[in-house]
Amino acid sequence: MRTYTSNGKAYLVTRDWLLGELHIPMNIISEAVVRAADEEYDADQVETYIRDSVTLFKSTDAKATGATPAEDIPLENIKDGGPVELVINGEVYSFNIERYETLNDLAVWISETLNQVKEQITEDYIEKLEADLPKNITVKIEM
Repeated sequence: MRTYTSNGKAYLVTRDWLLGELHIPMNIISEAVVRAADEEYDADQVETYIRDSVTLFKSTDAKATGATPAEDIPLENIKDGGPVELVINGEVYSFNIERYETLNDLAVWISETLNQVKEQITEDYIEKLEADLPKNITVKIEM
């Protein structure tokens, strides 16, 4: 994976098992994260959402869409590797794109990160709830 900026828009370039090379606008990835959190998407649903969003109104062929083909991107705009970051409740979660190659890798990371955060937030909430309740009341929630 790599990132670049073209005409003021940030893109993530990755491979997809179905469509080949994809140039994904970062706003689509952001929207996928929000939907995954709101609608409890699993990794397959995140991957499908991103793929569908990229291909819904245009071809995935970079030349046909007006996106700069990977081979024509000026080297100063390419960032190989580096992290994609999520900030949730003030915590930063990083995905090092140089270690991964496919859209599925990104989708799995988004899904697993959100599940981990949700679990931690739930645990923190239960601890606070238990601390606020009178000592003779026990809260037992099985997950």
